[in-house]
Amino acid sequence: MCGRYSETVDPMELAAVLSIELCTYEFTPRPMIAPTQMAPVILRENGRTELRPMRWGLIPHWAEDEKIGSNLINARSETAAQKPAFREAWQSRRCLIPATGFYEWNHRDGGRQPYHFHIPSRPIFCFAGLWERWHRPAAKQAELFEDAFEPPPSVLETFTILTTEPNAVVEGYHDRMPVMLAGEMKGWLENKSEIPKYNGDLDVERV
Repeated sequence: MCGRYSETVDPMELAAVLSIELCTYEFTPRPMIAPTQMAPVILRENGRTELRPMRWGLIPHWAEDEKIGSNLINARSETAAQKPAFREAWQSRRCLIPATGFYEWNHRDGGRQPYHFHIPSRPIFCFAGLWERWHRPAAKQAELFEDAFEPPPSVLETFTILTTEPNAVVEGYHDRMPVMLAGEMKGWLENKSEIPKYNGDLDVERV
């Protein structure tokens, strides 16, 4: 799985490659992004490519409670097209998640040592992802409003990161890795490409 990742480069550096037409995100570089946090996401909607903030952890549009998102931070690329939580997004709501690397933890010798994986030749790349728009039920929205000084958003846009089998570098640390896109970014965003396996350069550093 992918439970933490880094984004320390302005995602607008992808603008020339992906022809980003609208940006509604004030980006703050972060060495570690965790589930349920907001992060930059690139998507295609209404005929244009946009960069928006979204919450990590996909909430299916049919979900009654947003807590399900904490369990859907990743989607297996081999089965996402068939899973009820992901299949509609697979068909029409693909996205890109700008990143500079991802983390895995080694549990050998009873410890829990984090390692950071990154592409030495690319300061920024993207994970393949899926996104959803979820409307909080009116009763739940009213309940939250009673306990808040400001009304919480009634609509949440969320994303999940697709995972695949590990390549030769990652397999010694974990049995899954995020789907990493380099030259296939635009094709994935426009539903014109399938899931590639990344076999390019990948460095790992103990954190």
